[in-house]
Amino acid sequence: MAKIKNDYFLLIEQQVSYCVEASTLLLESLSAYNAADNSANRDRIHAVEHRADELHHDILTRLSAEFITPIDQEDILHLVQIVDDITDALDEVMLHCYMYHVQALPTHTLALAAVVDKCVKALHEAAKELKNFKKPDALRKQLVQVNSVEGEADALHTEAVHHLFGEEQDGKTLISSMAIYDGLENCCDLCEHAADVIEQIIIKNT
Repeated sequence: MAKIKNDYFLLIEQQVSYCVEASTLLLESLSAYNAADNSANRDRIHAVEHRADELHHDILTRLSAEFITPIDQEDILHLVQIVDDITDALDEVMLHCYMYHVQALPTHTLALAAVVDKCVKALHEAAKELKNFKKPDALRKQLVQVNSVEGEADALHTEAVHHLFGEEQDGKTLISSMAIYDGLENCCDLCEHAADVIEQIIIKNT
């Protein structure tokens, strides 16, 4: 039997760890929000996103030369692309604060950012369990947690937008606030998409 050269489960876990790092930095930046710090905070998160991109490209390079993978190559490609999209989405939230000259965060930002952080960390726990996909009880519990937290994000996003359009009259503030709210919700949506891919991997291999 040919030797498997690359530990893709470990590489995926490392890739999701960058999501955790970016999410932690984002939550810290938003919790102590100061518009004057936006450029520096954006650079910090973008540096994490850049390292995540490098790992993503490294995984793709390894896959291009690999003949044997522990799960379908297509599933690995799909999963690592979504994980890369998560770090991009986290990076974009801080970018929106910078681009729209946001002086004060909309009311529900911190609550939604905290849910995003919880969702990303739940996905990281699932990534740690991915290697056990053939005995998936613990893995499935983590996937349920990702989906549950994503549901929290959906509900909170709905209330945030409802409150925003009920209270805010300034058009510029509406645009910038929606960019932040939608950007945060997108992070959780992508986590759920990653969890769905992992669930498909379980189904295909058990």
